[in-house]
Amino acid sequence: MNGKSVKKIVLNGLMIALVCLATYFTRIPAPIPPGYVNIGDAVIMIAAILLGRNAGFIAGAIGSCLADLAAGAFIYAPITFVVKGVEGYITGLIASREGAEKSGEVSRIMAVVIGALIMVAGYFAAEAFILGWFDETFGISAALTNLPLNLVQGGVSAVIGYVLSAMLVRTNIQRGLYN
Repeated sequence: MNGKSVKKIVLNGLMIALVCLATYFTRIPAPIPPGYVNIGDAVIMIAAILLGRNAGFIAGAIGSCLADLAAGAFIYAPITFVVKGVEGYITGLIASREGAEKSGEVSRIMAVVIGALIMVAGYFAAEAFILGWFDETFGISAALTNLPLNLVQGGVSAVIGYVLSAMLVRTNIQRGLYN
């Protein structure tokens, strides 16, 4: 195993831990337990922008799923794995698309906005159509109840993710991450 592989593994592990901690320690209970609102999405977005789509997927899926398990939100864990993983992957994909160096700000803004919308849509669909199979408190009504909170979570996380990633990109931190 070469030095770059070890560095990649360490950075992915670090981002998983940061997503888990940011999710777990910023959680605010949602109206329908065991759901909660948090700013862990901001860290997923930062990981995806700085380290790429695969790291975004890994950090989002594993870090957020671990936070759900630690918080006792077991019913959400499989949904979270998929939704947050896709959020991280798509955020990283958009942020690193061809020509992104020339339009970095626009790409990052689009990436965090679309990432947040993926999270909102993913949880809405899961609460409306999937989780009801396992718990009768879920359904369209539950999804509509949680929708405003998910929009706030996505919006706040998108702003934080964009601002922090823009600051880190300006410091040229990415060059040190890949060497």
